Amino acid sequence: MNVAEEMTASSQRRCFDSAPCIWCGAATFDPSLEHILPEALGCPPGFVLSNDVCAKCNNGFGHLDRALLRQFELITFLGNVPRKRGKAPSLDSWSSILGRYTEAGPELHINGGPGPAEAFGKRLKPAQATKDLENLSFKATDGFATVKFSQRFGDDPKFVRALYKVAFGVAVYWLGPAVASTPEMAAVKKFVRKGRGEFSAVLIAGSRRHDHHFEPPYREEDTAYLAVGMRIFGIDFVTDFDPGQRLTAKMETLLTAQRHQNWTILPPCR
Repeated sequence: MNVAEEMTASSQRRCFDSAPCIWCGAATFDPSLEHILPEALGCPPGFVLSNDVCAKCNNGFGHLDRALLRQFELITFLGNVPRKRGKAPSLDSWSSILGRYTEAGPELHINGGPGPAEAFGKRLKPAQATKDLENLSFKATDGFATVKFSQRFGDDPKFVRALYKVAFGVAVYWLGPAVASTPEMAAVKKFVRKGRGEFSAVLIAGSRRHDHHFEPPYREEDTAYLAVGMRIFGIDFVTDFDPGQRLTAKMETLLTAQRHQNWTILPPCR
């Protein structure tokens, strides 16, 4: 399955008047094309901000884009999602696992230990000595090999900031760049840019779909703050722009009361 073929935004964006850079507030700037979801994750066609982000801010968020990619990199590699400018997918962000697409097809190398190994000229650490993979097992039967492992997910401190960067772009996409300058967006903007403040994301897994989907922002009746729901590779996230995280608390209470399975709050240690 080519995951990229299933990725869609909800509909076409409306036209909005020009405004300052949504991140730094510069009144005059050379706009830089911003993919709301990084290209390496298969940003849906047209799901971009063309005139709303300056080049300095766009380039400055590369570390958050990489943090987001790292969490989904196994999925992008196995799903054959191209990198920037159509380059073949690869698996590079891990210290014990490496993947490349060669002329013979995809190659995935995992170091099961106990010592170091090498693949494609890169030294790989043993998986048991890193936090990359857990519960690694290998079994060969009748000429076929089965490799099983689990991946730690969501424990990178930058991952939640990266999710909120995407959510902020979603809000601008649907509501226009002027929304970025409203007082209700100041705290979440500072969180994304500087890591200041405490924001969480609700993660709900278990969807049978593997697409991307981005809903228009919404507000609860008792708050002026936005919330954004989105699906990335079949995993649903809810981001709450309220510094008090009241919607997140409501969802946590509801999911617990309903004994809902396969959900958590990120970051793991709040």
